[in-house]
Amino acid sequence: MRFSVLVVDDEKMPREILKNYLPWQELRVDRVEEAEDGRQALELARLHRPDIVISDVKMPRMNGLELAAQIRELWPDCQFIFLSGYTDKEYLKGAIKLKAASYVEKPIDLEEVTGVLREVTAELESRARPDPNLVFYRGEEGDLSEPGNGTVYEFDKSVFTELSNRIRHKRRGETMDLLGEMYREIRRCEGTPPEVVRNLYCQIVFALLAAAESRHITAVTEQGDYLLYTAAKQPTVKQLWETLAGAMQAYFTAVEANAQDIVTRVDEYLDAHYADSTLTVQSMASDLGFVHTYLCSAYKKNCGRTINQKLTELRINRAKALLADPSRKLYEVAHEVGYADGKYFVKLFTKEVGIPPKLYRENQNRYEMQE
Repeated sequence: MRFSVLVVDDEKMPREILKNYLPWQELRVDRVEEAEDGRQALELARLHRPDIVISDVKMPRMNGLELAAQIRELWPDCQFIFLSGYTDKEYLKGAIKLKAASYVEKPIDLEEVTGVLREVTAELESRARPDPNLVFYRGEEGDLSEPGNGTVYEFDKSVFTELSNRIRHKRRGETMDLLGEMYREIRRCEGTPPEVVRNLYCQIVFALLAAAESRHITAVTEQGDYLLYTAAKQPTVKQLWETLAGAMQAYFTAVEANAQDIVTRVDEYLDAHYADSTLTVQSMASDLGFVHTYLCSAYKKNCGRTINQKLTELRINRAKALLADPSRKLYEVAHEVGYADGKYFVKLFTKEVGIPPKLYRENQNRYEMQE
């Protein structure tokens, strides 16, 4: 931790002695300003906000105690070391009331002042609150003694667009790689206000939730409020990104499991409803709780054929079994397997099997042996 000091005295010699002959570097003091009275000191204090003020007590225009009272109103943690002659004891009570760090008598003893400064800087360091921005980037256990590098993260909309596309298209590995690259870049940019990073986190969460909602991934959508609440509560960028990465992994795991489950759910639904002549893929998707286009795409991707192809196969196989009963008329068979139009059934059966249903029935035993 580094410090700044303001030296105030209406006499030039004490100011020069203090400024030029104290071991400032050893005391970790980077800036030493000087003023010749309280009013000038107050103006400098407003500009530079010193950590420590070494001030004479008796000065024209504004004395040291008045100066201390005004600075303390602005910065309560500022520490004061008062300098005074032996005859100025009446000021001692005021110094005590202001809780001054020390009261040093003139003529100045440099060793005494140095010792007092060591005590004051140690006290300031012990109660110094770490820079919340540094804590956000480095964590409580990180090195908080060095200032931030000041680099600002440049938000690239094209990167965010690419990340959103990877999420929507279920590219787990590529999504996690890009998310990791963003995290590493952001951690290097300690000049970026944390609220900017938190806002970016929320945008990514919204993209994730939109993708999860379109696929009915309730394991993720139900976490929406928590994920957004986390944006303001996680103290470090590392914890923020770990939360985001965890939600991403949960999303992709659910998507992959859901894709496999879709085939089973569709097949079971078709087995139970194939005889319904009003059945459509749209109505089935609604019953199963999926967006129609997503259901069709996911089913075909995972089993290599369309839902309508599967439905036709079920109906034709069931029709073959029903044709074994010679008492059933063709239109009855058509109705029982979900075709309201008997002529359409005959046409479709012929296309799928290679012969008309009537001929199939007549030669059923031979065809069953071939199958």
